[in-house]
Amino acid sequence: MNNDFSAQELAYLIKQNKLPNVTIAYFPENDNTLHRKGPTELEGIEKADQALQEVLNAYGSWEQALKKAVWIVMGDSGQSYVYDDRERSIVDLRQLLNRYRIAKINQPIGTEDQIVISANERMAYVYALDSKIKLSDIVKLLKKEEKLDIIAIRDGKNINVTKGKSDKVFSYCPGGKYVDEYGQSWSLSGAPELADITITSNRIKYGKYPDVLARLYGAMHSHEGRYVAVTVQPGHEIIGESSPTHVGGGAHGSLHELDSLVPLIVSGTNSRPKTLRIIDIKDWVLKLADE
Repeated sequence: MNNDFSAQELAYLIKQNKLPNVTIAYFPENDNTLHRKGPTELEGIEKADQALQEVLNAYGSWEQALKKAVWIVMGDSGQSYVYDDRERSIVDLRQLLNRYRIAKINQPIGTEDQIVISANERMAYVYALDSKIKLSDIVKLLKKEEKLDIIAIRDGKNINVTKGKSDKVFSYCPGGKYVDEYGQSWSLSGAPELADITITSNRIKYGKYPDVLARLYGAMHSHEGRYVAVTVQPGHEIIGESSPTHVGGGAHGSLHELDSLVPLIVSGTNSRPKTLRIIDIKDWVLKLADE
C-alpha cells in the first residue's frame, strides 16, 4: 500500500505490453498525509504526481502516453479539516448513549449487551441489539448533541432524518413527484432543509450534501439490522471505543460536500460520463474500453 509499488507495477505492465483494457491504479499515500496534516497539505499530491510521472515515462514520452491510452485521474474521497482542539472536535457517542449497555469491541457480544457503536471517523452506525430498545429512543439521545448534522433511521419504506438540537423531521422514499438533477424521483415530507434540499416546481436541488437522498438511502439499506446512522459537522469526528482520531488534521466519511467532492482530470476522449457522480463513471469507462 504505497505509491511506489503501484507506479512500478503499472510501469511494468506498460513496458511488457500487457496492460489490460481497463486498469485501475491506486496511489494511497495522500490519504495518510491528509489525515495527519489536514486537507490543505500538498505533500501527498506532489508524491502522487511523481508516481504518475513514473507511469507516463514508461511509454518513452508523455506524448506517446497520451496517444496510447485514455487517462482518468481522480480522487476517491475528499477530506475535511478537524479542529485542533480535541475537546471541541471529538463527539464521543458512548457519553450520549451511556444509559445502554454498550458492547465491547474486543469481546464477544453478551446477552446483556444492548447496543453496538460502529464509528468510522465522521460517521457511525449505532445498532440496537435489544429488541426492546426503540430506535426513536436512541435518536432522542443523539439529538442532544448539536454537532450531529444527520441522524437517520429506517421507518418502513421511509427514511426519517433529523439532526442535533432539532425537533424537525424529514421523511422520504424512492418514487414520487419530486425529481432531482440525476433523474431520480422521490416522495418527500417534512423539513427537507435538514438535508439542505430546496424544492422548486417539484425539482430537487441539493446543497452541501451532494446526491444525499440516494447516498443515504443506500447507506440505510446496505445491510441488515436495526440501526441509526449519524454523521457529524465539518471540523468534528465521531468516536466510540478505540476509535482513531485526527485532531488538527483531516477526516472523512460523512455526506458533506467537503468529504464527497473530488478532482477529475480526463485526457484522450471527448466523451464524458452521464453525470459526474462516481457511481456513473463505471459505465462510461466500460464504453471507453469498447471503443
